[in-house]
Amino acid sequence: MTHIRPISRPPLLAQEGQLTPAETVILLLLTVIFQDWDNFAVVIRNLEKFYSKTP
Repeated sequence: MTHIRPISRPPLLAQEGQLTPAETVILLLLTVIFQDWDNFAVVIRNLEKFYSKTP
């Protein structure tokens, strides 16, 4: 029986609070579309934190 090694890559270093251009565009589109929602400010703030901490 042949054992297959798991395929994985080493974890990347987390960004230091910087957003990529794609992430910035996503946040901008969400802001334009959902700005009238009552809890939008909290949601967008949490998304910004998530993007800044995720590699």
